[in-house]
Amino acid sequence: MEIIPNHLFPSLVWSTLFDDREAFNRELYRLAQDLHKADPAGVTKTNIKGWQSPNNIQNLPQFSAINLRILQVCQRIAESQHFRPNTVLQHQAWVNISPPGASNQVHYHPNCHFSGVYYVSLDRQSCGSIYFRDPRVASRMMTYPVERLTEFTASELRMPPEEGRMYVFPGWLEHGVDENLSNRDRISISFNVLAVPTSHG
Repeated sequence: MEIIPNHLFPSLVWSTLFDDREAFNRELYRLAQDLHKADPAGVTKTNIKGWQSPNNIQNLPQFSAINLRILQVCQRIAESQHFRPNTVLQHQAWVNISPPGASNQVHYHPNCHFSGVYYVSLDRQSCGSIYFRDPRVASRMMTYPVERLTEFTASELRMPPEEGRMYVFPGWLEHGVDENLSNRDRISISFNVLAVPTSHG
């Protein structure tokens, strides 16, 4: 007897690793530090003990390379999910600098189709993972009596950070970031992407 699982309403998290990440990240690291020096206060949202820039680096020419890659990756994802051709992707992006002890509380990003994060610099062993919370609210009524968690029975799942890796996920998917337990800053760029219909097509 064959028993076949059918994956209904999956919560997808897409991932890509840039081939030229070492050189690409050296420049992004410098730009992030320059931005931090120019605005030491930054903004406070979900970041705990960390620094976050305003959501405006999509408008800064020096960040044009990462802005282009964000849109290219999300365009590929949109095509894989059969978005209508008469849509254009618009985005906002910001820099996160999370020193030792910093984290991000659980949250979601309203009013966007995709959210994501790109990792610039970190200590992979202990800088803290991004984690996602099960969006099936009713599933929290009862836990499963399991010896080992699976993607089906877990209430939270973690994705490992890696320099040069980008994760993209639905804006409605609750997520947070573990505390940075390393001795290095965790530097990343986060973004939101909205698919906007054009006036023709």
